[in-house]
Amino acid sequence: MYNDIIIDNFSDPAHVGDINEPNYEYEIGNPVCGDRIRVQINITNGLIDSARFRAWGCATSVATANIFCASLEGLAPEQLAGRTSNEIEGMLGELEPSQHHCVEILQQLHHRLLSLVGKDCREVMP
Repeated sequence: MYNDIIIDNFSDPAHVGDINEPNYEYEIGNPVCGDRIRVQINITNGLIDSARFRAWGCATSVATANIFCASLEGLAPEQLAGRTSNEIEGMLGELEPSQHHCVEILQQLHHRLLSLVGKDCREVMP
């Protein structure tokens, strides 16, 4: 069963799509389940003004990508460093055991973006 957070973000993902010439672009994947998420981020005046994703995987991973992108807009990328593991996990609500791999996916999305901040590159890895 899916919680309301997952249902809302999977049923109507507002952040799915592409950005022309994003400042940051990267992809993460889970080799166990095969889920993949590509994220594109645009920054204007030091703040994330748009974040979009493409996801291939289960409903929870699609929702995870949308939740991640929604949580970025209006922030300076450096602000993500202040998010704790508990805060990141809480973004998805209560999950079934089969959905817990998406907590790791969400943490990977955060860590990869933080590793790219300040670099002038777009990194896309399958």
